[in-house]
Amino acid sequence: MKSTTQKSDEILAVPMFLATVAILSFFALTVQEFMTREEHLSVTRLMIFFWLTMAMYPIFWIESLWHFAIDSPRKWRTLFACALPPLRLARRDMEDGSRMWLPILGWRHIDEDLHEEVERDLSVPMIIVAVMILPLLAIDFVWAAQLEQHRWLQVVVETGYSITWLAFTMEFIVMFSIVDKKILYLKAHWVDLLIICLPLIAFLRAFRLTHLVRLQNVTRATRVYRMRGLALRVWRGLLAMDVISRLARMSPEAKIETLRKLIQEKQQEIDGLEGEIADLETQIKPASESNAANKLREGEAA
Repeated sequence: MKSTTQKSDEILAVPMFLATVAILSFFALTVQEFMTREEHLSVTRLMIFFWLTMAMYPIFWIESLWHFAIDSPRKWRTLFACALPPLRLARRDMEDGSRMWLPILGWRHIDEDLHEEVERDLSVPMIIVAVMILPLLAIDFVWAAQLEQHRWLQVVVETGYSITWLAFTMEFIVMFSIVDKKILYLKAHWVDLLIICLPLIAFLRAFRLTHLVRLQNVTRATRVYRMRGLALRVWRGLLAMDVISRLARMSPEAKIETLRKLIQEKQQEIDGLEGEIADLETQIKPASESNAANKLREGEAA
């Protein structure tokens, strides 16, 4: 019979996944609006998206309170989503953390097979996103003058970047939630992490935007937009790097290199297991010798 925690996990899986996608989308729109060129920036629209993002937070707090109320075994884990709601996207179950719900796949046991399956399933969509973003990068870097003249083209490029950020973020959160060696994953995917985190600079600056408009402090506003522009250029440079990296992974040479690294990792795990076995055998051997000596003495005494 299923526990209350298991039933709650199953009932809340889809609604909370949709809520997480919604708050990520509102956040992406907030950043997109703030990254808009100064002459086209709408403070009203920015504040609408910003407060829509903030309005989603109570949903995650209510879920956390519910798990505390039913005394779920992993209830303290819900506090992570209270602080950073995007982490709720692919959270492990609240019973023992051995399962996870994902769209299409449903509830699955978390193991290396799931990791490989999800990584394989996400590789094609992410490569498509990477290929689609190349024209936007070309427009942004090569036809900057035309971009400034046509507002509709700016909207297309900025929306494309927002969709890309959303896709990269969701993929990163899902994979990060599945893997057990999270530090190693962060080291291997540091570019993805920077792509996700850099827009946070713009988001934090949005807190000050209303003060800038109210005080009409031109100097401070100029400094904010300069910082925003620098963050945007760095972000797009990292995005270009990651696109090239993802496309390079399609080559046979890159796949061979990846497989070799995987063999090295597995060999290290095997070496570690053999070391543990050797330690256990060392502990067992003296005990066996001692038992044999005792039996020999008992035999002689008899």
